[in-house]
Amino acid sequence: MNGNVSQKNISKVFQTNTLSLVLEILFLFVLGISAIVLRSYLRIPLGIPGRHGLEFMALIMIGRRISKIPFASVIAMLGATTFMFVPFIGIKDPFLPVIYMIMAMVLDLLYFAFRNPANRLAILTLIGGLTYMVIPLSRILLFFSAGIVERSFLKHGFVIPVASHFAFGAAGALLGAGLIYSIKRIKNK
Repeated sequence: MNGNVSQKNISKVFQTNTLSLVLEILFLFVLGISAIVLRSYLRIPLGIPGRHGLEFMALIMIGRRISKIPFASVIAMLGATTFMFVPFIGIKDPFLPVIYMIMAMVLDLLYFAFRNPANRLAILTLIGGLTYMVIPLSRILLFFSAGIVERSFLKHGFVIPVASHFAFGAAGALLGAGLIYSIKRIKNK
């Protein structure tokens, strides 16, 4: 109690952690924007529902695997959904932002439900497929509850869109998680 102010070194460490957290959130947000821009402008003339799950889920799974933030997918999807409202993106479905946020919550919940499985890559692939399958399942729910018909259901029925969304989502998750797994493995050698 001599009247002198004691210096504390904790504040310096806190600022560094805050900066890294802000940069990580910004990275996830930009990754989500990149995923929706790629989905909107990449023209793959396959005519198969869910074909954009490959690149979209790859980018979202990369963000999920890199980040230590508990709800990293939600942050990435916030970037994607806010950018859906930009007119030149061409998203006309008013339900799509809500569907994507549901996808993000499903991805984060499944990611933490299966945190330490024996075969991590296979589980992440399954999680990616189930997550991307939320799109046709929610549209089926909209069809039966509100009568809103999706064009892919008229063309392909209900089974093919659900199965193809699962397949493309799983392939994208395998691509994204496999890329991060390979980089970490090379880095640890």
